[in-house]
Amino acid sequence: MRSASAALKSAAASTVTTLGWLCRVTTIDGADIFLNNFGKNVTVDGDLYLGKPGFDIGNIRVTDGRDPPSVELILPIDDGTPILFNAAARRKLDQARIRLYVIDHSSLEKVEIGFQWYVGQVIAQDSRKATLDVRAAERAQRELMLKVYKPGCQWNLGEAGCGVNVAGSWQDSVAVATFTDAFTFTITGARPAAIDDFYANGAIKFTSGENEGFSYAVRRWVDATNTVKLWEPLRAPVAASDTALIHAGCDKSTGANGCARFSNIARRFAFEDLPTGDLTFNVVQVVPVQAPQQDDDDSGGGWALGY
Repeated sequence: MRSASAALKSAAASTVTTLGWLCRVTTIDGADIFLNNFGKNVTVDGDLYLGKPGFDIGNIRVTDGRDPPSVELILPIDDGTPILFNAAARRKLDQARIRLYVIDHSSLEKVEIGFQWYVGQVIAQDSRKATLDVRAAERAQRELMLKVYKPGCQWNLGEAGCGVNVAGSWQDSVAVATFTDAFTFTITGARPAAIDDFYANGAIKFTSGENEGFSYAVRRWVDATNTVKLWEPLRAPVAASDTALIHAGCDKSTGANGCARFSNIARRFAFEDLPTGDLTFNVVQVVPVQAPQQDDDDSGGGWALGY
């Protein structure tokens, strides 16, 4: 539990509030960025918190239920701001750590909002703003996680249950040859036996260039042109000679592009008898029938429903 100073409590109780927010962002490479939301630069505990540009607080959700608390931070991003547009657009802020403080900017008394926050999602906009979905790490374990069973194999390629070592004989060292667009490029170094879609449903991880360290799921592989097509766009363009590791994929079937490719049918964990699509039922609806109205002399009187 956090305790606020007497000065901060007094500022909170005042009808003319001088309260604001401080935000400290620690990126995955260990760099610290200090921001505030009241429009002027202030130094607190030896750290300079920038108000121009600063940040805005969006939605705040604090709950005692199973969902962790969350805060929406709106940051200006450009080539001249503490957080660069390219860094936000390429998801280099993902999993960054956040510390939030309520501060009386007249006395500089502050108190930390007592959760360990981290960036769960970053939405970089063309208006040169980024929206950060910030969540409380220490309560994330309270989210309810369910296992969903569906037709087809339940394992993902390379998981312990699958048992296939994709980093072994199924992985190739390749290099980029040409760049087409954010989803498409060609490579050199693919194995001669890599027929069409050999790498489809696999992954490619870059080991050099602007995408170094990032992995992407492969949607298609065209052997004749050595073309890789991705499911999601590249975070940055690739250049000729950028190196990567690419491994074969599995479509989770028993065919040549699935378990049979890896001689792994014995470890297949599938529910082939589960129905696909929506279930349809034929229902006979019984329509109520109105009985004729009785005469006034009859003791029953009124309407009756018959079935």
